[in-house]
Amino acid sequence: MSKTVKKALQLLDIFTEEKPYWKLDEISNFTGVPKPTVFRLLRTFVELGYLKKMSFQHEGLVIDGEVYGLGIKFLEMGERVAARFEIRHIAFPYMQKLQAQFNEAVQLITREQFEGVYIEKVESTRPVRLYTRVGRHAPLYAGACSRVILAFLNDEFIEEVLEEPIIKYASQTPATKEEVLRLVKQIREDGFAYSDSELEDGTASIAVPIFNRFGDVEYSISIAGFSTSLPKGKIHDFIGDLWIAAAEISRKIGYNNPYPYG
Repeated sequence: MSKTVKKALQLLDIFTEEKPYWKLDEISNFTGVPKPTVFRLLRTFVELGYLKKMSFQHEGLVIDGEVYGLGIKFLEMGERVAARFEIRHIAFPYMQKLQAQFNEAVQLITREQFEGVYIEKVESTRPVRLYTRVGRHAPLYAGACSRVILAFLNDEFIEEVLEEPIIKYASQTPATKEEVLRLVKQIREDGFAYSDSELEDGTASIAVPIFNRFGDVEYSISIAGFSTSLPKGKIHDFIGDLWIAAAEISRKIGYNNPYPYG
């Protein structure tokens, strides 16, 4: 970790429940970081919304902008983290049910910028298992799990994603922007995504969208395994139960409309 980043994180760590507000001099004295460096870091954090300059009273006078406290950015981040834990808790029983029914891995995915992130997984009991794990990142254009989220984002964002180079991870990774856009259109019509050998050769997955209370697709749920057990011709053996699980999870996180597929 760079020294600058380390200093910045140490600076943020001093804002606690016991002492939520600090003056510049106090921060410098407490952390041992020179005042000019502290000032530069504080200014950057204020510009980005991680800290805010606040007013306080001293001997009856209101003194503006002399103390710093945590900004709204941390509240937004806290809400995102809380939502992630909530969705895992809500989705897990449905994931267990799907795993017990099909004995394939079941995965829960969300989005961070241009990537899908695996946030929960229930393993198959088969002797050979998929190499996926909670915390793994994947590009939005490759793999059913991530691409089903991409398909329901607005067209401008999809174009932005596809401005980046498309990396070939396995033999069937989509090769061009046009191919991804064709798949996106198909997903919107069908209500599911299918992938085979896109992130790793010999692995396949079927994924469906999960809608949040605003009607946005913030998550997806997928059944994943090896291509031999999840061939494209057998999608409809799995898709109905996936839609049912996604509809129930969507409802429990506040989606009030009828689930649009299945």
